[in-house]
Amino acid sequence: MKLAFIGLKGHVGSVLAGAKLLDDVEVVAAAEDDAALLASLVKKDPLLAKAQTYEQWRHLVEHTMPDVCCVAGESGGRVEQLLALMERGVHIVSEKPLVTTMADLERVRAAFAKSKSQLTMLLELRHQPKNARVREIIQRGDIGEVCQVTTQKSYKWGERAEWFKSRARLGGTIPYIGIHSLDTIRWVTGLDFIHLAAIHGKIGRPEMGETECHASVLGELSNGASVTARIDYLRPAKAATHSDDRLRVAGTKGVVEVNEGDETISLITGDKTERIPFGETENLFVEFVKFLRGGAVPRITADDCFRSTEIALRAREAADETKMIALPPMRPVRGLK
Repeated sequence: MKLAFIGLKGHVGSVLAGAKLLDDVEVVAAAEDDAALLASLVKKDPLLAKAQTYEQWRHLVEHTMPDVCCVAGESGGRVEQLLALMERGVHIVSEKPLVTTMADLERVRAAFAKSKSQLTMLLELRHQPKNARVREIIQRGDIGEVCQVTTQKSYKWGERAEWFKSRARLGGTIPYIGIHSLDTIRWVTGLDFIHLAAIHGKIGRPEMGETECHASVLGELSNGASVTARIDYLRPAKAATHSDDRLRVAGTKGVVEVNEGDETISLITGDKTERIPFGETENLFVEFVKFLRGGAVPRITADDCFRSTEIALRAREAADETKMIALPPMRPVRGLK
């Protein structure tokens, strides 16, 4: 299998790690407009060291024909890359969000519907063992019907490239990191969003330019459950870890919770308290390749890519315009095969 990369700015480590677990994956090309980043990664990773490198992504598309392409450049420049690959029937592993505007999302949806490409997205929280186990606990009914979900994603700002400071190039904090929380809520509960409201702001990190350093999303799920998602770049530089992720789901029979640094999941029900180990999950790229080869549907489908991007963009809209937004039901794009 021939693998290419358009952009190396995102969670490409998951794809490279998965490629190393498969015996027949060859990285044939990589395009990255940041020459220093490209040189650094090519030097560090033996798979990338064998690839033909390009500064312009269009040259990669014109001169190579990969089976799968990981698209992980700047968020605001992704739409034309996705369209070019879909036109050629190349399978895609995309960074999140897919695109940064609703108009571009519709363009990609229409192209995908006509394409032979398959699509997944680097929503890595679905592949974290702790979240997979929380989903299992909820789906088997241990906490009863879901009533309330609370999530947190808090990061250090640290050193960031200039494109992080531009709304047009990044897309905003809710689509860039909030999408992880919103997608995790959908996945672990098995419920979809029907209403969204949000607030975001820049107070606290003027060095972030146009990018919001904090956001709070309020949502309603399809069964009437309430949701809150806290998102920020306010984690102090001296904190022990770069991030502070938290997830709590309360139901009619109990509460399941897991926080950054926890080695087990807390489950409290009417008659007992348990600490449950995480278990294991398969690598995102490996799971996608198995699907391409006739295996089971991956946990991040194309429909998930479109729906989670739509939810994140609508949440940003709610924050921009200070309003509550009603979401229509998810629209399946086409069959999985």
